[in-house]
Amino acid sequence: MNVDLHTHTRPASDCSHISLREYIAWCVEHGVEAVALTNHGDVSDNRTLEPALAAEGVLLIHGVEISTLFGDFVVFSPDMDFLSTFAAVQAAPRAGDIPQDAALVWVHPAAGGGRSGSAYYPGLDRMVAGVIDAVEVFNGNWLGERYVTGAEQIAAQLGAARTGGSDAHETGRLMACYTELPDPVRSTADVVVALQQRRTIPHRPEAPRKRRFGLF
Repeated sequence: MNVDLHTHTRPASDCSHISLREYIAWCVEHGVEAVALTNHGDVSDNRTLEPALAAEGVLLIHGVEISTLFGDFVVFSPDMDFLSTFAAVQAAPRAGDIPQDAALVWVHPAAGGGRSGSAYYPGLDRMVAGVIDAVEVFNGNWLGERYVTGAEQIAAQLGAARTGGSDAHETGRLMACYTELPDPVRSTADVVVALQQRRTIPHRPEAPRKRRFGLF
């Protein structure tokens, strides 16, 4: 199953332009089976959207994005009360902070922390290695070569799963990047297990083919 593991809606993420109504409509129109909502330190939209999407046959995967001095992370967990304990900007989770039924993804690592203003530097990966389950190698807003190559190198160094997510703040960006997960995906818990077991395949838009010039 293909799942966008990094999306934002308003009002929970004040930087997003995607209303709840627009989010539902886009998912239904494009035949989305499951999608992850990962707002900044706020799961209120998750609580509202979960039943509304379920009524349309769409599974909502629960996550929350946090910005730290080590970069930005998305925490996935089926426990909404646990996710609600995180803030948009806070200290980085430490070993023991993340329970067995949750997973932590380092998102757009080479781009640094969006709200914390942190920057990536060599060796930073070793400082967070103990809590990372996956690295987002394809982010819809950071597809430049240095960001992708940097994220790929970090994932390899950590031996972590690799993911893709649109990081969409506008409906037109949803599913720009996504993650292929093994079927069946019936809950957030299934996504957590796939991340922990490194059974993920990230995808990004195909680069346009270069036009070839010649005599024929």
